[in-house]
Amino acid sequence: MFSGAPSHLISPLLKLSLSSQSNRFLHRHIAMQALKFEKTGSLDNLSLVNIDKPTLRPGEALIRVRAAGVNGSDTAGVMGILPFVTTPRIPGRDFSGEVVEVLEESGASSQQWIGAEVWGTGGNRGFSSDGTFSQYVVVPIDALSRKPATLDHSKAGSMTLPWLCAWITVDTLANVKEGDNVIIIGARGGIGSAAAQLCKERGARVFGTYTSLAKVTPPSYITPIELSSKGAIREAIAKAGLQNRIDVLLDCAGYDQPFNDAVFTMTPEGTGRVVIMAVHTKDGLFPVDLRTFYTKALTLKGMKSGILGPLEVKKVLDELASKIDSGLLEGPKEVKEVNITNMDAVKGALQEILTRASHVRSVIIP
Repeated sequence: MFSGAPSHLISPLLKLSLSSQSNRFLHRHIAMQALKFEKTGSLDNLSLVNIDKPTLRPGEALIRVRAAGVNGSDTAGVMGILPFVTTPRIPGRDFSGEVVEVLEESGASSQQWIGAEVWGTGGNRGFSSDGTFSQYVVVPIDALSRKPATLDHSKAGSMTLPWLCAWITVDTLANVKEGDNVIIIGARGGIGSAAAQLCKERGARVFGTYTSLAKVTPPSYITPIELSSKGAIREAIAKAGLQNRIDVLLDCAGYDQPFNDAVFTMTPEGTGRVVIMAVHTKDGLFPVDLRTFYTKALTLKGMKSGILGPLEVKKVLDELASKIDSGLLEGPKEVKEVNITNMDAVKGALQEILTRASHVRSVIIP
């Protein structure tokens, strides 16, 4: 190859050839950054790594992640609180981004998805399969959902899991109807605030609890209850003339005192529905006033986001996107962006959502 070339040029040419080959190798084999943990137990186990970009199988799409929402379950997974999380693992459940590649199944035509802006959440992603805290994530083509056109990637990526949980809670489990009286414990949180919008859209009357109203302006469709005393909920409901007339209790906070206080206000007609989605004690236990519970013939259900499959999640997200773009529902007003390379900020965001230290949701920006 170098026959006849001056000897002083051979070494630089070889170096250039080797460098080009090396760059091609690196581009092919180290194609994305991701956050990964090899074992659970501490946020310090999470680190930024360079790994191969995912390889598609027929029927899958590759998404360039632009924003990945931070949820409490992400932190719980890294910390080892969730026993079904397998390692090594890339965490993250929510995402918003663009479709950059599809691998069609035989006879299928999916090229129309290339370049589409999509969002998603749910399933085992981040638990037993790799999640969204990375530059790329794989999603079944059939499960792709176009994000709301009126929201940017950061806002869209911050809300998919909370809104999915709220939808399951309000629609699937509680079956909130027009005219229902609803109490939401934890109305300021991601799930609680989304559930309040969904209840309002269905024509329900919504009471929402807040730990403090000093710096909060609840939306007009929520009657706020400040948890300033042990009997604050029953006092507020009695004042509204609705004692024994609360149809639905949605507990998004997970503390026994307000839960039992709210149960006391519910209908005794055998139609009362209670949905619980959080218990913030280390052992997962708190005392329930079962005498009041059974004398009111209440129904208790637990919210689990995984009860919906990928196609069901797509259907929910498609409907949410349509309602957000039409103005029937409202997305977040602000989010906090955290660069994936800033490990201190990443760990801070994961710790913050577990301790509820902020009411502004964070997203990882790969």
